[in-house]
Amino acid sequence: AIACPEDTPVALLEDIARGLSAACRTLAPGCGLVGGDLGRAPVLTAAITALGDLAGRAPVLRTGARPGDTVAYAGQLGLAGLGLSLLFSESANAAGVAHADGIAGIDAKHHAALRAQLAPVPPVALGAVAADAGATSMLDVSDGLAIDAARVARASGVDFALSSALLERHFGEQEGESVSLPALLYGGEDHGLLATFASNAAIPEGFSPIGTVVEHAEASGASRVMLDGERMEARGWDPFTVRPPGS
Repeated sequence: AIACPEDTPVALLEDIARGLSAACRTLAPGCGLVGGDLGRAPVLTAAITALGDLAGRAPVLRTGARPGDTVAYAGQLGLAGLGLSLLFSESANAAGVAHADGIAGIDAKHHAALRAQLAPVPPVALGAVAADAGATSMLDVSDGLAIDAARVARASGVDFALSSALLERHFGEQEGESVSLPALLYGGEDHGLLATFASNAAIPEGFSPIGTVVEHAEASGASRVMLDGERMEARGWDPFTVRPPGS
């Protein structure tokens, strides 16, 4: 469904349709774009409903992680957050209103980060690969690794022990971009996949180990995520948390 201002060029709407079609072909071959509502609105707004089935597979839930499992991640990590920070610093005014003046400069120096923010390529197909490989739990990561890892750990009644060495080894350098550890943990909008696998299971290609699942320490608080043995804040995007303006 698309709602847009009355003076929106038809060519822009055609480009949106082409982009959706290209995304379906790239990310989910066999998926098709069907219909939709058109309407007028003060700003351009698009909403998409995805329909599908599990093709006979049992669902992989958040609740299946067990102590001893390997925690693994697939997709880009931290790049989208880096791209967003560059857009705010180079292509927005002091009030945070976006403009296009700095886009070319960002693209020239940080193409991968800019693309990760503006045109992400989530590893959709690896969800089925992980399920077939025996993933015990899984979640798409878009709100930040730290907060999404805490969600899986809480649902499974365990703790996640992440390793900064593994995170930096696998994701510290991506497509020529250096990504800091805080960006890896808290950046958000990566649209990757976080999964756990039994300790004796082969980690499928496309996933990288980043930690292990451990018994939950009841007196440790609510975060349920550790980094190098220390409790860490499960910070990230939480749509149910009210934040004061400017926070």
